[in-house]
Amino acid sequence: MAEQERRDGPVDTTASLDPDALAAGADPTASAADGGGDRRLIITRGPGAGSTFLLDRPEIRIGRHPEADILLDDVTVSRRHALASTLDGRVVLTDQGSLNGTYVAGERVDSHVLADGDEVQVGRFHLVFREGPDAADDGAGGA
Repeated sequence: MAEQERRDGPVDTTASLDPDALAAGADPTASAADGGGDRRLIITRGPGAGSTFLLDRPEIRIGRHPEADILLDDVTVSRRHALASTLDGRVVLTDQGSLNGTYVAGERVDSHVLADGDEVQVGRFHLVFREGPDAADDGAGGA
């Protein structure tokens, strides 16, 4: 039954399913906000400091390419620099073979499970990863 009657009219109770989550055995209706709030990357240093990017889909492409989900327009950033993937409730940051590398807490990484407060560097851009109920608070020490 796709709709349910209420006093003030029909309510749509259908849910969208994420086929990738289904294949991975995860809850296909779970969203990034389930179990702890939003997940975000916030630019703390570099062009666009203070900009916040919600990690609200299974994959977020980071790079200089015009079709990147997080567009970091600087020559120090590769066109397809990194990928932030949500898997089993965690955000995994994976370098995509970038020239200048992807760094977490000052260490170059190929792939890294992000934790709240992790500092990420992509080219000239420094970002902080925030998750949980306080993620909506900028977390960057002011914008």
